Amino acid sequence: MTVGSFQSVPHETQRLTLSPSKLESLEPWATEGTALTAAARVEDDSNRIALIKNCWTDGWFLPGGAVERGESPVEAARREVNEETNLTVSVHDPLVVLDQTYVSRPTGEERFSARYVVYTATVTGTVDIPPVTELGMSADEIKAARWFESVPENLHDEELLRPYLAHD
Repeated sequence: MTVGSFQSVPHETQRLTLSPSKLESLEPWATEGTALTAAARVEDDSNRIALIKNCWTDGWFLPGGAVERGESPVEAARREVNEETNLTVSVHDPLVVLDQTYVSRPTGEERFSARYVVYTATVTGTVDIPPVTELGMSADEIKAARWFESVPENLHDEELLRPYLAHD
């Protein structure tokens, strides 16, 4: 996806200050891979929002993940939502793009940049999300997945994402 493809979408800037080991693990994705992550604000017919908890944050998070080579961001969002929640969704328009800069915690040096694209997505009907043990994910990746009537207080990246997720 080209830069111009997201020009009409709201953009937010995000600086992620990480340990050297975490930066080292992400650098190949940013420098040799797509440097792109796709996620989705998934809603059902009751306007509930599907969120997950993963192994690297305590807050609730949008289902999503890295865009693989040869995969469009929409395809990645659809795949990741299905992998993390077992929901089959229709992915719609981009909602917001986070332009991310990854920074070394000890030095303050900017190491690389990436994009995090959040799409709107829907699932038809009122569908249950199975227990995390039935999602087929490794136990150290997804800790929980569930529906919420409204965006919870402990949302990861809340200051950036809440304005785009909440209906109130």
